[in-house]
Amino acid sequence: MSRRLPTFPVAAFAALVLIAASAGAASAQTSTTTTTTTTTTTTTTTTTTAAAPKTGDKSSANGVTRLILGVAEPQNAPGQTLLLQDIRIAPGAKLAQHFHQGTQLARVTKGTLTYTLDQGSAIVTAPGGTPETITAPKTISLTPGSVLVENAGLLHHAENQGKTAVVLNLTALLQTGAPLATPAGEGTPGTQLDVSADLQSQTKLTRTVGASNEKTYGWNDLVGTATVSGQPVVVDLQGTVDYVTGSGPFGEFVTFTFADGSVLATRMQGAATAATDGSTTFAATMSVIGGTGTYANATGSGVFTGSRTGELGAPVQVKFALTLAG
Repeated sequence: MSRRLPTFPVAAFAALVLIAASAGAASAQTSTTTTTTTTTTTTTTTTTTAAAPKTGDKSSANGVTRLILGVAEPQNAPGQTLLLQDIRIAPGAKLAQHFHQGTQLARVTKGTLTYTLDQGSAIVTAPGGTPETITAPKTISLTPGSVLVENAGLLHHAENQGKTAVVLNLTALLQTGAPLATPAGEGTPGTQLDVSADLQSQTKLTRTVGASNEKTYGWNDLVGTATVSGQPVVVDLQGTVDYVTGSGPFGEFVTFTFADGSVLATRMQGAATAATDGSTTFAATMSVIGGTGTYANATGSGVFTGSRTGELGAPVQVKFALTLAG
């Protein structure tokens, strides 16, 4: 383990094993603007695909026993798999440094887990306490009743230094096909496609309803150009929104058209969060529908993030991170 820092009985397990839109007018509006070119990179990993987990799967290794209590493919999180797990860590068992390719929520029900955050930050809640953000490097003691929220990519390791088993109730929302825990230095198999661009609204139709016109729904088509491997890629985002005071769910289809004519089609589902300063941030999960040319047999999933400083229809700064196979 890394150098021990002072411990405190905060929250829970994090990863251990495996573990916008302001309301617009109720009328159609059309606008066309120029697009912005940005640069992206692609990389390839060489790991193998993890076997799909099933309800009832049970495994034990290095003093850690995991039972899969349930598995789901949420419709509102395309390309993601939701898992409910029971984790038991024997006295003296150590969990090597690793991360998870998704978000985890865990609660310690028995024992004390010594948990070390090596890189990133996590949210922990002590029994009867309030959520607290901890930042690496940090070592804490996770006691019964502690709860921890861990985002994707958080690097950590853990150990049961006690004389009784540590028991955890764990829910994980992971990229489909990703292992339950990814050793440091490894990742989801396939080719990583990262695209960043500024998207401009081409056509927008929204309506507002509610006692104070606080509800906005409709659709928006945004287009922009990025650069991948020195070649232009046109990004076309077509989606629907359902916002209340600027925040709420959205569903989108995103089409990437490459310089050789190949097309990669994706869908995504996410949420917009409006801030008091008028800005909005976006986050979503993505899945590949299919493609043509180079991407004719493509499969995969990923995540989307974005932001804008103006009202619905203003330019949006976006980032797509996809892992592709096929």
